[in-house]
Amino acid sequence: MKFEVVTLFEDYFSLSLRQSLLGKALEKKLFEINIINPRDFATDRHHTVDDTPFGGGGGMVLKIEPFDRCLQALGYSRRSSGASAADRERIILTSAAGIRFDQQVAVRYSLCDRLTIICGHYLGVDERLLALYDVDEVSIGDFVLTGGEPAAVVIIDAVARLIPKVLGNFESALGDSYMDRILGAPCYTKPAVYEGLEVPPALVSGNHKEIEKHRRSEAIKKCLKNRPDLLKMAELTEEEIKRIKQLDPTIDID
Repeated sequence: MKFEVVTLFEDYFSLSLRQSLLGKALEKKLFEINIINPRDFATDRHHTVDDTPFGGGGGMVLKIEPFDRCLQALGYSRRSSGASAADRERIILTSAAGIRFDQQVAVRYSLCDRLTIICGHYLGVDERLLALYDVDEVSIGDFVLTGGEPAAVVIIDAVARLIPKVLGNFESALGDSYMDRILGAPCYTKPAVYEGLEVPPALVSGNHKEIEKHRRSEAIKKCLKNRPDLLKMAELTEEEIKRIKQLDPTIDID
């Protein structure tokens, strides 16, 4: 897979994406990251990429021209060309006004061959860029950042770890929180007893069926405590629904 990041701050990515498992995966060329500066596509002497908004008000807006030229240089076609949007490549604009990025979106993006991420800044990019190109506006949460670079790192990290061989044990990714719209189960390691606190007996029983049952039950309890909204979307058995209602009779779930 190839990631392309369009950013005004190239140095932001020089270290953040070369740490831990992602750094090792890059060295093994399991995926590729290219950093592009939109100022390279500005034609004026000062390489200007922003201007004041029409209609007045504070802040600045990213100009359409350099980003249009950038996307054309990367080989993307405008909507007006009649070319159909490719399923294997997507343009992403980090934006507080975008759709919520979650694990299901990460899984969908991990099936692509190329992701081009435009790091939003200021008030945003001129809306006409979204009229010209098929762009996914994506938000990593209900808050506002000073720039789209942290969001781009989050998206790349979440997607890249789903690429085969990036994780040492891909089975661990299948058990991640949100993979089946439910939080991950509590986890434990040695020692088996610490300060009088013991690891749940099911996890050291060696009985894989009991271990799986315990983890599922504890994951549902954690989800009920921290993210009950997710349980409304999760695939639950009748027994699990009954157990949830016993734990919290006020929850609205069927």
